[in-house]
Amino acid sequence: MKRFRWLALVSLFVVLVLLCLSLGSVKVSFVETIRVLIDPASKYRPILWNLRLPRVLMGLIAGASLSSVGAAFQGLLRNPLVDPYLLGVSSGASFGAVLSIYLATVSSFEILYKLPALSFAFAMFASLTAIVLTKKNGTIPIVELILSGVMISVLFNSATITLLMFLRRNITHAYVWLFGSLSGVSWDDLPGPLASFVIFFIVSLGLSYQLNAMAIGELHAKISGVNTELVKLIVYSLGSLATASVVSKTGVIGFVGMITPHMARRLFGTDHRVLLVSSALIGASFLAVCDALARVVVSPSEMPIGVVTAFVGVPVMLVLIKKGEGRG
Repeated sequence: MKRFRWLALVSLFVVLVLLCLSLGSVKVSFVETIRVLIDPASKYRPILWNLRLPRVLMGLIAGASLSSVGAAFQGLLRNPLVDPYLLGVSSGASFGAVLSIYLATVSSFEILYKLPALSFAFAMFASLTAIVLTKKNGTIPIVELILSGVMISVLFNSATITLLMFLRRNITHAYVWLFGSLSGVSWDDLPGPLASFVIFFIVSLGLSYQLNAMAIGELHAKISGVNTELVKLIVYSLGSLATASVVSKTGVIGFVGMITPHMARRLFGTDHRVLLVSSALIGASFLAVCDALARVVVSPSEMPIGVVTAFVGVPVMLVLIKKGEGRG
């Protein structure tokens, strides 16, 4: 049964990627989309290759990153409501992005709009601050870590709102970023998020045994010989790096890292060797489809992708909670 589910998931993934490439303000048939990827002489090549393909790939990378990080964090903290933004990554990134827009406004240096450096820097600063403030005597207590992440998020969100008060001309641009968007993504934007995801994914797969043990309980993991504090530090740090790399390019996209791991557990079980892979595939497919909807629902304009993921994610999460999937 699971072999059939894997085949269905991979097949669905491929079909959805091709479908997302064909959707947009310029409609391209499914067959023509396949032809474009093979034949460089196709008249639709510039549209699909230069505009849509980088965007779809960023959606796949972002979805896979957020989902796999969410799966690892949920297992590590034994909390099904945890998402990749636990340590304040989203609030830190949001502040960095709005600060970038503000500096571009007051300095008239428009290139700052295109630089995600501040967003990435503050995302990492927020997450590392949460870890450093929580760490006591070489340990990272779970409850204190969650509270620290919440407090840092509140602090950076307040700072973001303060900056928005000073922004007038560019407030629309800031709000779009705060709800996430893949608009304007180019090939140059892909290497950073892809590299961060690959590093996190490979290391997390290598720590699957440790993550499985810690999902049962930290005491059980210690008895089994797991260096729990080292595992937490590695997963938190690399997970925050992967999340920050994505958010600095796409903005804050909610619900992906929370709901897709639940779908993966329901279909493929809780073993992290399988869970991380299935979460990445489901998350990538989910976000690519949501981005396609964001492009076509109000065409020729587009919705922030975070709005679409919220409309889809909230009902799904409510159903999972109703059925008991949201319990630890």
